Amino acid sequence: MKKLWKLMLCFFLGGTLVACGDTPEERRNHLNAAMFWISTTLDPASNYDGWVLSRIGVGETLVKLNENYEVVPGLADTYEQINATTWHLHIREHLNFSNGKAVDGEDVKACLERAFAKNSRAKEYFDLAAVEAEGQDVMLYLNTPSGAVLNNLCEPLFTIYDASQSDDVISRQPSCTGPFVITDFKPEISVDCVANENYWDGEVQLASVHFVQVADADARVLALQNGEVDMVTTIDYSNVSLFSDPEKYSVSEVLGPRCNVVYLNHESPFLQDVHIRKALSYAVDRNSIVALTGGDPAVGLYSTALPYGNDVKNGYPLDLDKANQILDKAGYIDTDQDGIREMNGQNIVLQYYESADHGSSDANIIAQSIQSDAAKIGLSIEIKAVENLSDIKASGTFDMCSANDSTAPTGDPEIFLQLHYLSDASGNISRYKNAQIDALINELSVTFDNEKRQALAKTVSEMLLEDAVNLYVSYLPLNTICLSKVKGAVQHPVDYYMMTKDISIDNG
Repeated sequence: MKKLWKLMLCFFLGGTLVACGDTPEERRNHLNAAMFWISTTLDPASNYDGWVLSRIGVGETLVKLNENYEVVPGLADTYEQINATTWHLHIREHLNFSNGKAVDGEDVKACLERAFAKNSRAKEYFDLAAVEAEGQDVMLYLNTPSGAVLNNLCEPLFTIYDASQSDDVISRQPSCTGPFVITDFKPEISVDCVANENYWDGEVQLASVHFVQVADADARVLALQNGEVDMVTTIDYSNVSLFSDPEKYSVSEVLGPRCNVVYLNHESPFLQDVHIRKALSYAVDRNSIVALTGGDPAVGLYSTALPYGNDVKNGYPLDLDKANQILDKAGYIDTDQDGIREMNGQNIVLQYYESADHGSSDANIIAQSIQSDAAKIGLSIEIKAVENLSDIKASGTFDMCSANDSTAPTGDPEIFLQLHYLSDASGNISRYKNAQIDALINELSVTFDNEKRQALAKTVSEMLLEDAVNLYVSYLPLNTICLSKVKGAVQHPVDYYMMTKDISIDNG
């Protein structure tokens, strides 16, 4: 069995289990890292592929987020708002791409224009009218005001790279500005990188890194235990205790903006009724779920790690009596004593689709827990495990479906509301429509004061709770776990940051 596992890991690691590098010193400073996902391309303008480029320490953006979700300078050393639709950014002097080409405003202009031309997600972040560049100065002109534009420029979709390269080169080995440079890429298998010797932000400690995709969470655990890799990310809570020995491992964990959400289909004959949605919300035992999956019980849409996720009203503490009272009052009675309440003579049976998401297997644990909780109030849930939920979400052929979502992917509350809760939003999985919420989200878009933005977001969150739009189950901890010889690997609360120039190997 052990030999079979080694053969499997050899395949996972792209056929090599040895450190890269030409010299003993380079081999000593080589890191093997297992990730749950490596994209089909490394083109920042393609899908969410920029997230991988950011995680491996190759791609960088004009501005970035610190550990408090605050926007700080990145490749732009200064930025200012000129008016409601105009922004000025200054690109750092003496900044170079990894291929040696100097970075100026025209490069930034090319990257932003390419993002909007190739990826429909770009316009979801801000409505760009034009970009002008002169020397190191960049002017952004928007068609409509956006209070979130700086935060949204942190999204890896807006990575800055040498856009004069061919699309084929950009998809495999884009020249960027980060601490690492790509030397080899195998789609959905592995990426090899070496240190960027001319990195603008200081010396890079590692000589090289081999990143490998290991989609299964348990396989990542075994890879680290067997010493086949030095670092893994996104280990399930149930396995974190396996790495408690500080002489062997280091664990960095932080509560982030991700939330385990169960989307409720408002076009479902059963879930159209707010009484059933509220009863379900009161029936979910969130404390029992987090005892198995880690993190914190969810009180609303936004994680309590975020300033606008605290002190939220209209939450749903566990209250089976209240849940049963709501259903009784609504007239949903179990007339034939089979344990399932009925609506218009039909048993209330809900189809719940779940799939492993974002490298975690928690979705199945959550589904089974909610199935058990719902049975206590006379609602039946049938769980359907699938590999991919995209088509099911798009078609609306579900009553309930699981998700592991970052509800503030750029540190700002607006984008998630726009994508998931505007009545006509492409990502409105729940098919929920509320004109008052639409108006508040639109007001949020043109609000620039940060405190007012957070207050508006909290108001919308509380209204979503009042209407029991979805089940907000738990806030997820993010983790990075390494062999003890790996130093400086700190889990950032924003999960498209992973590799930094400060990570090193201490070979004793």
